[in-house]
Amino acid sequence: MRDVLERMPMSRLREVAKKSNADHHPEAPRVFVNRVLDMEVERRTWYAHENPGFQPFSSTAKIGEHPGGGTAAADPLVIAYDRGIRVHAAHDEARQFLEYARLTPRDLLAALIQAAKTDRRVSGPWGKNYDQIAADCGTYAQRLGFSPGMMSGKTLVCYDMIQHESGWRELVETKHVVPLFKNGQALKDAAKQARVQLLLLSKL
Repeated sequence: MRDVLERMPMSRLREVAKKSNADHHPEAPRVFVNRVLDMEVERRTWYAHENPGFQPFSSTAKIGEHPGGGTAAADPLVIAYDRGIRVHAAHDEARQFLEYARLTPRDLLAALIQAAKTDRRVSGPWGKNYDQIAADCGTYAQRLGFSPGMMSGKTLVCYDMIQHESGWRELVETKHVVPLFKNGQALKDAAKQARVQLLLLSKL
């Protein structure tokens, strides 16, 4: 049944994922969320071309393949790719669903990074482990279309009072950068949180 779900057009899969649908299948929400995240990564890397040459997938792979780089792509997407159309209407459906979900930028970034890494076609910088990516998440965020510097972490400004021997007091400003993700596990936890939220929404 999973193969059937993975071959379904985006709109049909969305309906089957809903619990209220007579044809609802318990695996449909998970397949739908995987498809949404996979296609959003495709749209952001291929269409936006934020970082040419560092796409997470092979340029020869068929667009619209389900997560994992298998061959069970939805036929309309394969046809669109063969015609030179890189972004299909289904990509816009995926984008709209993610916008409707209103994930925090941090959780969305984590989910997209995880989607890019779990694809079997992954290569280049995306092949690094989660700890390495967490340490340089600003660069990966830019590759996924986020504004430069937006995901580099937060800068905290602290003020310390220093007492000199002469009795003079000086106010000294220091800056500390708090990373967006403490480590790879924090990144995976954020991705899991995003997926849970998307799964719940897909069933409505």
